[in-house]
Amino acid sequence: MLSCAAVRIRLREHWPLAAALLITCYGALLRLDAFTQKYGTFDHPAWARVMTRDVAPLARYLRPSRIRFGVERNPYVGGDPISYLQYGREMTAFYQPHVREPLFLATTRASLWALDGQDAAVSLASAIGSLLAIFGTYLLGAAVVSRGAGLAAAALMAIEYENITWAVDGWRDDLFTGTCVFALWALVRLMDRPSFANALIVGFTCGAACLTRITALSFVLPALLYVAVAVPDDRRRRLERVAIAAVILAAVVGPFLLSCAIATGDPFFAINEHTSYYRFAEGVAKPARMTAAAYLREKFAGHPVATLDVGATGLLVRPFQTKWSGFDQWSWVVGALLWPASLAGLAMWIFSVRGRLVLLVLAASLLPYAFTWNIGGGGQWRFTMHVYPIYIVAAVHAYVALFSRAWRGSPRLIARRAVTVAALAAAAAAVYLSLPWFVALEATGKGDAVMIAAGERDRVFYRGGWSPPHPDGNVVARVSESAQTTVHFPLARKRDYNIVLRLDPVMPDVQQRITVLFNRQLIGTLRTAFSPDRVGSYAVHLPAAWVRTGENEITVVAEPMVAAGSAGPRFAWLEPAQQVGVRFWYLRILE
Repeated sequence: MLSCAAVRIRLREHWPLAAALLITCYGALLRLDAFTQKYGTFDHPAWARVMTRDVAPLARYLRPSRIRFGVERNPYVGGDPISYLQYGREMTAFYQPHVREPLFLATTRASLWALDGQDAAVSLASAIGSLLAIFGTYLLGAAVVSRGAGLAAAALMAIEYENITWAVDGWRDDLFTGTCVFALWALVRLMDRPSFANALIVGFTCGAACLTRITALSFVLPALLYVAVAVPDDRRRRLERVAIAAVILAAVVGPFLLSCAIATGDPFFAINEHTSYYRFAEGVAKPARMTAAAYLREKFAGHPVATLDVGATGLLVRPFQTKWSGFDQWSWVVGALLWPASLAGLAMWIFSVRGRLVLLVLAASLLPYAFTWNIGGGGQWRFTMHVYPIYIVAAVHAYVALFSRAWRGSPRLIARRAVTVAALAAAAAAVYLSLPWFVALEATGKGDAVMIAAGERDRVFYRGGWSPPHPDGNVVARVSESAQTTVHFPLARKRDYNIVLRLDPVMPDVQQRITVLFNRQLIGTLRTAFSPDRVGSYAVHLPAAWVRTGENEITVVAEPMVAAGSAGPRFAWLEPAQQVGVRFWYLRILE
């Protein structure tokens, strides 16, 4: 029999794993609750009837009452889930050549068997992926920070509203998130302990990620290379273990690529087939299929600066920006505390070998999304779901470091690192905020129409005398706060231009004319025509003689200026005494 001391040691060793399983079960209960609210209950098979009718109601005692999900009147219609159901039912072999990778289809097929062929099987398949993501987040947090940190990160993944609501809607993104976080956990373990067993785990987990989305190769291959060379100690052994992992990966993924190559002539058919969708969304009438690489080359060749801007936003900004609101149903404080900590944690990882591996996987896994987020439905939240566990682990790591001795060290070293991070952040912010200027300059050089709109990254155009951008109905507008306000914009060539100004006087009954200057030359006076439902539109001609190659400016003068407090409820967000002139939406340079 085990002694009391031995029992205590075993409990100390295994309680975090038991706690992680309990957190995963709690996440399962929340997802079951979401399913029943959206799709109803089962009357068969027996296990599903018990789960939806008897177990799901328990969630109402274990979550905030304000968490609600709308009823889906037409389940799975209008998106990929209905296709997954069809493909799962038609599946003839695991490695069949197909436009969709096999792992989620196989999971859907198994779920169809478990639910007696009911369509809700696709919800079960995505929910399985979501639960794997919760437990995988625990494993990742434990490997990168500590077991306690892993539990905290897993709990956050379990309760996050967006994770819950997507988990039961039948998309493969949840399974991709689960396989990605397991793959990253395995890669961290292999770098820490380059054993044969860990190499096998890496091969299989990375293979699973690729068989959920073949685009996972974008992070799997560079991550394997990094693990092989990042640590100088015992490099030969590391290379051998990485080679073993690569062989297993090839054995797992290769048959699918081979079957696609035999059937379609393209091993990456599951990626390349979708380029026609994005090209159609961009306005190509009858888009022919092309490889993803050729698609990107075409975009960079045509508009390199604009493509770089889209990629930078999709890689560094939008995935992070769209997270964190899913904790508001519990408390807005949670998200407000997490996102700054996540930035701090990501910055901390720059200075460690293990952290750089995580950052590499984070960035490389987003590359397939980064250049298509602004096209069609490419910007949906689910496409960056797989990096949410990384952001959350980073946030927890920052708090662990703050409240422990881990951050304490040489003041000089800490200061040097802080200065390095601040310099990198400042340089990145400067480039990011200035890129819209060069995008507009590139477009005018190619004769494209350009919209200089008020919005998130408009400071380079609207520099002084303007209010902050503010949502106003279906538009975002700025309000002029000085007698003369200027919109700066680039023109690549010295020629005639036609532009459109979308603006309104703040008090149309009082302000009946607006003077417009171009590069300090008088263009004329606009007689305003106001409609409460539509922002005014005014065509203006810019003569070539006044055009400057590079920076140009349009100045608007509203007569007279009025107090915001007297301009009506639309301007209640401004100080009542603030003098205002026009509400400005955009300046559009025509082709």
